[in-house]
Amino acid sequence: MTVKPMTYALTNCTVYTGEEVLPDAAIIIRGSKIETIVSASKIPHNIPSYDLTGLIVAPGFIDIQVNGGGGYLFNNNLSLQVVKKIAEAHRRYGTTNMFVTLLTTSFEKMSKAVDVMEECVRGGMSSVLGVHLEGPYLHPRKAGVHDKQYIRRPDEEELCRLIEKDSLKTIRMMTVAPEMFEDRHLALLVKHGVILSAGHSMATYEQSVRAFSRGIQCVTHLFNAMSQFGSREPGLVGAWLAHGRGVYAGIIADGYHVHPTAIRIAKQLSDRKLFLVTDGTPPVGAIHRPFRLGNYTVISEKGKCVTQDGTLAGTALDMASAVRYCITEVKIPMDEALRMASTYVSELIGTDERLGKIKSSYDANIVIFDDAIDVKAVVFEGELQIFDSAR
Repeated sequence: MTVKPMTYALTNCTVYTGEEVLPDAAIIIRGSKIETIVSASKIPHNIPSYDLTGLIVAPGFIDIQVNGGGGYLFNNNLSLQVVKKIAEAHRRYGTTNMFVTLLTTSFEKMSKAVDVMEECVRGGMSSVLGVHLEGPYLHPRKAGVHDKQYIRRPDEEELCRLIEKDSLKTIRMMTVAPEMFEDRHLALLVKHGVILSAGHSMATYEQSVRAFSRGIQCVTHLFNAMSQFGSREPGLVGAWLAHGRGVYAGIIADGYHVHPTAIRIAKQLSDRKLFLVTDGTPPVGAIHRPFRLGNYTVISEKGKCVTQDGTLAGTALDMASAVRYCITEVKIPMDEALRMASTYVSELIGTDERLGKIKSSYDANIVIFDDAIDVKAVVFEGELQIFDSAR
């Protein structure tokens, strides 16, 4: 059910604003914006109110690594219609904004993805904030399930063509193996406004630290598909652990990709820089059927996506489940787990003046859930969307 009044109040709820926790508060929404947060006694009498019966309210989740959902993989279906299906599937679990992710592929498909993102912009599709190009400039030894025939070293001419193509600056993020890049190539992308993230990399500690000083702001799915921490060679993981208060990192909290203790250690070292991603694929919000990913057939069993040889291949994870896992298994307090799903990533991508908090004048993108982190409703662009059941 969708409710579309111009102005209304959400009442009888506990509000996690991204800054503080407000019990028994009310949120007044006007149009597509949050007008204010008030006590129940100060709700204007001339606007509709919706009693949330003690549910919890938080900023809408932001996921910047979404490969697919709703039965679709973006790589296999580069179209506006498919992007809408993916966004709808993840919204069902509280994600109101995202980067759609394109895995390693040809320049032609990268160019087509930019075309689709520009359609999103022109069509006013505010849920999709841009595209995350995960590849193709990766280290082949850390390819994972990326298609090795398309993994390549960065070429200046290709990078310039890609930047020229992206006139609306819809390429918001790119995962790169920093050891494959020359400084001038990184500088081209940074100048265009691309958030650079290190991943699928064999970088040494020294190469990683140098890359952080040359514009790499983030690490992609920390601990996975990268040089690991060792006593004599700390690798990319060690470089992040040593610099985690200055460099962001996304992490997959699904119980398969990273041990909960590793997440806990990373969190202790990172302050506000560790955030959640799902790395979600077609099973999110859909029947778990096998799907094709390049040359691989991927199956989902008990929420674990693997190829036929057992290699991890994305996830069936939704953001509400990632938050739940952080609270129940990693033992992160709820307010902090919620910030990892919205506030911190919003700071990274530069939308923190309008997304990632429940605050006056911010976009009215909100998730509503119970104590079990079972999503009951969202507010998206000011419209209240009530669900029957999330799990």
